[in-house]
Amino acid sequence: MKKRLINILTSLIMILIISACAPVDYSKEAVFPEAKPDQALIYFYRSPGFIGSTYRFNVYENKQVVGAMSQNSYFYLLVDPGQHIFVTDVRNVENKSSIALNVQSGKTYYVKVDVEYEVIGGTAVFSEVDESEAMTLLPSRMYVVPAKINPSTYNVHAEQ
Repeated sequence: MKKRLINILTSLIMILIISACAPVDYSKEAVFPEAKPDQALIYFYRSPGFIGSTYRFNVYENKQVVGAMSQNSYFYLLVDPGQHIFVTDVRNVENKSSIALNVQSGKTYYVKVDVEYEVIGGTAVFSEVDESEAMTLLPSRMYVVPAKINPSTYNVHAEQ
């Protein structure tokens, strides 16, 4: 009886984890634009690894979804110059699942996203890295097609 209850609880927890995952659609081809003279370019990419490999999540700025992350993926944003704060939890921008970037027009920035394992799911950990570090993994990641719910927020390469 105790073993059956544990199996039922484990199944329920797995259903909750899977249903909370951010939907992710991949592009048929990689897209690597350059920064524009009047905007900055920010790449977000997931590092590989077994820990947190099934954990998917959305990235937000100003409580708007700007991208989705899954294992071995990347997306990019073209943004106006200035301060930008990206989070995975819109209720708490002061935790380790956030990053503040002060960006300049015409420049490219790289944000590596690792996942720390927790009892249920994982926690995304953002870190800004330089181009040489980013280019060791970024080209081998899969490009995440931007969500179609608010295409004006996303880059111009969204597949229709």
